[in-house]
Parts: sequence; C-alpha cells; structure tokens
Amino acid sequence: MAEVKRILIYGAGAIGRGYLAPLLTRHGCEISFVERDTRLRERLMKQRRYQAAFTADDSYSYIEVPVNHCFAPGEVTGIEKYDLVFSAVGPNNCYDLAQEFRHARAVISCENDSDSARKLRELSGNKKIYFGIPDVITSSSAPPALLEKDPLTTVSEQGVLVLEAGDYQLPAEILQLSTEALEEHWLCKLFIHNAPHAIIAYLGWLKGYCYIHEAMADPAIARVVEGAISEITEGLIQTGMAAPGFAQNYKEKELSRFRDKLLFDPIDRVAREPLRKLDQENRLVLAARLCVFTGRLPFNVATGIRAALAYANPGDEEAVFLQNLRNSTGDRQILKTHCGIQF
Repeated sequence: MAEVKRILIYGAGAIGRGYLAPLLTRHGCEISFVERDTRLRERLMKQRRYQAAFTADDSYSYIEVPVNHCFAPGEVTGIEKYDLVFSAVGPNNCYDLAQEFRHARAVISCENDSDSARKLRELSGNKKIYFGIPDVITSSSAPPALLEKDPLTTVSEQGVLVLEAGDYQLPAEILQLSTEALEEHWLCKLFIHNAPHAIIAYLGWLKGYCYIHEAMADPAIARVVEGAISEITEGLIQTGMAAPGFAQNYKEKELSRFRDKLLFDPIDRVAREPLRKLDQENRLVLAARLCVFTGRLPFNVATGIRAALAYANPGDEEAVFLQNLRNSTGDRQILKTHCGIQF
C-alpha cells in the first residue's frame, strides 16, 4: 500500500478543520474539505490556508494549514482519487453521505458513535470504512486576539488520534489498532470524556458561562463533575470494561483538559443536540446505568441529566423541541420514554 497523501475531510468544523487537517498536514498530506456552511466554505476558498493553534503549557504553538479545495455538498466527483476520506459531520448527519462513500478507497468515521462505521459500511456497500477516535478537545473558534489575525483560526490540544487499522496506510505515529484493542479507548472516550463533558456544558449553560473552562472554575460545578467522573470511572473498572490504570489516567487527563484556559471550548458546541445526548443508548443515561449496575447511586450523573433536560438554548433546534416536549408531556414522561429510565 502506498502511504496516504491526498485527504478529503467531510466537515470543516472543530474536529475536521481544528484537529484532523493540522495533524495530517504535519505528515505531508494535502487537505481538501466538504463543508455545507456557505460563508465558511467561501472563506476557506478565498484564503486557501488558515492558522491552527495548539495548546502548549501556558501558550500556543501554531501550524499553517494549506487548503487545496473546499467543496459544497454534492460537488465532489471522483472520490476515488483521494487516498483517504474522513467523516466529521456529526453522527446525525453522516449517514446522508453513505452513497458518496460508495466508491471511496477508504473512509474513517470520526463521528462520536462507535457504530457509525458499521452502519456506513452497510448503507454504502463499501467494506473499507473504519472507526476513528479523535481523543482531543478542539474548537472551531479561538480567542479574539487570534481571530483578528486570522478569522479561520482554530484552537486544539495536541491530542491523540486512535484509528481502527484497515486497508490504508498512515504514518506509524498515528495510532492504528485492531477493532478489539480500540474498544477500551472508545469506552473511556464515551464514558469518562463524553458524559462529564456534557454535564459541564449543561451546568455551565444554566449559570450563563460561555466556555467549558469557565464552568469548571465554578466550585459548585466542579464538585458535580468530579463526582460524576469518579462514579463513572469506578463503574468502568468494576465491570472490567477498562483496566484500572488506563481508566484512572484517562480520568485525570480529562479533568485537566476541562480546566485548560487556552482551549476556549464553547459550551453551546458541547451541549448541542440534547435529545441525542439524553437518549437511552447515549452517554448520560448509559453512564447512570453503569453506576447502578455496579451498585452505586449516580447522584452526580443524575444531576447532569437533570441539567440536560433544562437546556433551553433558543439557537439549538433540539433544545427548543426538548422544551416544547417538557411543556407538553413533563420530565417524568421524557425520562421514561426517551431515556428509558423507569420509576
């Protein structure tokens, strides 16, 4: 197999533009995007490059990312010309791309759903679709001082990209694991990262904060988050889903990154689509079940679920629908029918 050089990334948001593109640029890859946001797409086509900032101790390091092209949805022809395609459009949207992926040489689903790769394989008929975990906090925006220099600036941690090994070739520095070995990484990402991250966002929104690090600086919020992440981590260890050392290190890493003042991780990005995050097969409810299964009452996780129900951001369609649902049916009914929580 020849080493991957030409990359097409669906989604020029936080993961696609903020993390994947800079990382792959460092390895000599040529980057193109597919992006539905017209203003962002036009800006990328006009500039043909942007600045990506990475947190390093108390300052940023920078990399300039050249952009070969940015397509509108449906504009890509000859997808097989790209060595590797990444999907980073969100787990609610990626399945609309299945037919476009049919003839791709290989696809990595970096969607926040471990089942996305399997579903995309079935829908597209392309067996070379694999799952990827961007173990990173990244933002598609940046502090005002950086945006003044380049309005396309992104901010990210160095992070780790963990991929399911497959019929493609990337540099060995990018972690590529068997499907089985990837599972421990995914379970820790889902439970120790995704669930507490959402809890911070919902509690932070209720108190009027804009960024995750601001919310974590609030002692009352920090106590709930620390309690929730401890409940969840112990549950993972007791069920044998993750090795004790791996899980504890993951927990400490998450608490540190949640407090990172350089990341400017927007609360409305983390909190978006509350109904999906409250689904009985998603992070918050699954985390609560994990705790109950191991004999714990998940007081702090439950506080996060309660905060998620109260998320009423008028700019989020799902949040608006959720509040209408609460007004018409009540929280008890939502918890029973949508979250699968029985009383």
